Amino acid sequence: MFKKLFVTALFIGTLAFAANGQQVYQQFCASCHMANGEGVAGAFPPLVEEVPEYIEAGTDGINYLIHVILFGLQGQITAKGVTYNSMMPPYAAQLSDEQIAALLDYIAKAWGNDKLLPKDFQGFKPEDVARERGKSLTPQQVYEEWKKLEGK
Repeated sequence: MFKKLFVTALFIGTLAFAANGQQVYQQFCASCHMANGEGVAGAFPPLVEEVPEYIEAGTDGINYLIHVILFGLQGQITAKGVTYNSMMPPYAAQLSDEQIAALLDYIAKAWGNDKLLPKDFQGFKPEDVARERGKSLTPQQVYEEWKKLEGK
């Protein structure tokens, strides 16, 4: 009986973690990137079809996504052929490692992005966010990461 209750609690906890990512997105991200992840052309970049490309790039791309949420991003970027030059604010002070991992997992899998992910992608983990949080980057340093990933 105890084992059954433990498994049920673990399953519910996993669902709560996944739901939390959507809730965090709605609270902190949807006003700019829109509820559908499409963004606003010329103002706020889309997350649809963009996020899986960074995950596909491996550790550097995955860390870049974590850095964007933790430290923000400032600089002219291009997404889906459209140029953006608005400031992404940092959320290190507002969001826990668990919330950021859940948020990134949600974004990575929402709006059909899940179909574009590498087969071996394990998802974002709070301990990965905690490790990157210690770097204390500026939004401009995160922009330099973007340029490197994009070969610019």
